[in-house]
Amino acid sequence: MKRKTWIGFGGGLLAVVGVATYFAAKPKDEVRWRTVKVDKGNVTQRISATGTVNAMVQVAVGTQVSGVISALYVDYNSLVKKGQLIAQIDPTIWQIQLQDAQASLLRAQAAYDYAQADYDRSKRLAADKLLADQDLDTKETALKTAKGNLVSAKATVDRAKANLGYCNITAPVDGVVISRLADVGQTVAASFSTPNLFQIAQDLSKMKVQISVDESDIDQVKVGQRAFFTVDSLPEKQFMAIVSQVRLEPITNSNVVTYNVVMEVPNEPLPGSEHPQGPAETDPEKAWERAKDRLPEGTTKAEFLARFKARMAERAKAAAPASPRNAADRLAAARTPGGAGLVGGPTFSGNLALRPGMTANVTILTHQSRDVLRVPNAALRFNPAAFMKDEKKPEASGRPGGAQARPVQRSGGSASGMVARREDHVWILENGKPKAIPVKAGISDGQFTEVSGEGLREGQAVLVGVEEAKAASNGARPLGGPRGMH
Repeated sequence: MKRKTWIGFGGGLLAVVGVATYFAAKPKDEVRWRTVKVDKGNVTQRISATGTVNAMVQVAVGTQVSGVISALYVDYNSLVKKGQLIAQIDPTIWQIQLQDAQASLLRAQAAYDYAQADYDRSKRLAADKLLADQDLDTKETALKTAKGNLVSAKATVDRAKANLGYCNITAPVDGVVISRLADVGQTVAASFSTPNLFQIAQDLSKMKVQISVDESDIDQVKVGQRAFFTVDSLPEKQFMAIVSQVRLEPITNSNVVTYNVVMEVPNEPLPGSEHPQGPAETDPEKAWERAKDRLPEGTTKAEFLARFKARMAERAKAAAPASPRNAADRLAAARTPGGAGLVGGPTFSGNLALRPGMTANVTILTHQSRDVLRVPNAALRFNPAAFMKDEKKPEASGRPGGAQARPVQRSGGSASGMVARREDHVWILENGKPKAIPVKAGISDGQFTEVSGEGLREGQAVLVGVEEAKAASNGARPLGGPRGMH
């Protein structure tokens, strides 16, 4: 029994020594770092904003005289020519004022003629010493007064004629009526402000997009930069625009300062449009080439051109500026309230993709670097210190992403002039330990950032996180993301 006891005791001792040896020799858990390689590629910096599509030139047409609108000759979407009669104010009051001014002119003319004859007679008497010089001066003063009254009466007649002419509202530019703000029978008062009757877009073949850019980004926007945008009606279609103006006027709204940026974009026909507007519609030869395959069999070119020229003549006649005489003939048709019977000329066909007032989702390409070293943005945000609890923390780990704040003194030398300057780092593994490499960060596209610095080369592995299992066991996570994200 004694021998068996010693054998059992020896076996237990060997087991305890084996277990102790195993745990003593077991390697410590190591952090499993997640890395990516530095590569070369293109980085494009963008600014996104929401804006509004409008015509390049949009003119508000108003009236300079008050009165009742007696006729409207255009409606929404009407094509107009410069000088075309588009509306008329009832001229009765202004005709009466003109007649009154003309009567005043006749009285002033008669008074002047009498004063002139009286002065000439007095001048002859004064030459014969039959009239005192004082009386002659009186006659001369009366003549000058009559002359001034005559000039004033002529000006009054001219003003009355101008006001009567203002009763005929004409289009100031060629374009399309995009808004009508009045109806026949409505009274407009121009005493304190100019009432607007129409909005005319001069040329819908070229549009502009206006956006508001925050003050923090405005210095990146320059004239000539490319921009892309989409509209809700054509979400799959991408339009290209060019920045044409960066306005200096600041706009403050709720303590937020923005600046207007204007971009130009050519309008395009709607996808699948069979008859886009353009020069081809007015060119007989181009019209024949486009339509000859769809014409009924047996139609000759001469027949087509004859019909085409007849249609063009009818369109030109309908679009011709209306004179007050033929406007009166159309007055009965134009008196219908609500706009019925107003359209007698050509109208906009509506086959262009962009329309005034559309919302544009804009992206401006502000900077672009080609074939440069770049790293994912996570490499600049990552801080390995949070995953090394039992070891000495690596250097430059006091700020997220390894960024250190060094004091920089402003001009002036006071302690209050100290500001923090951020130094960016990426982390590599050296002998299995994280090591910070200072880098200079350039532009970013939201996914990659351009970097440069000594010791940084293409293909080099940089840290961006740790494996998810280890991060969960330590209760730690990469900075800038939820648990398990890397």
